[in-house]
Amino acid sequence: MHPQTFRKRPVEIQAVRWTGENLTEVHEFTGEGKFAILAEIDRMVCGNPDCTAELFVAANRVWMAIETGEWIIQDAKGFYPCKPDIFAATYEAV
Repeated sequence: MHPQTFRKRPVEIQAVRWTGENLTEVHEFTGEGKFAILAEIDRMVCGNPDCTAELFVAANRVWMAIETGEWIIQDAKGFYPCKPDIFAATYEAV
């Protein structure tokens, strides 16, 4: 079987960028119990000291550590994090 070529369908999403200082905005966006700031000790445990918070990703049923500056995207399946460079290459404002 030969590889096929596919194009990503245009889809609109909602997103909020975690700045490290907009906890209220992120909580309003994600809802209760889906986003939490990581304590300093937990940053070392996750293996990435740059991670400042964690987001519950319902599609995988896991908490994912995120860095300040990452985007939090909401789609039909819930919320998930996205690195800034991937976000910039994938999405544009509407």
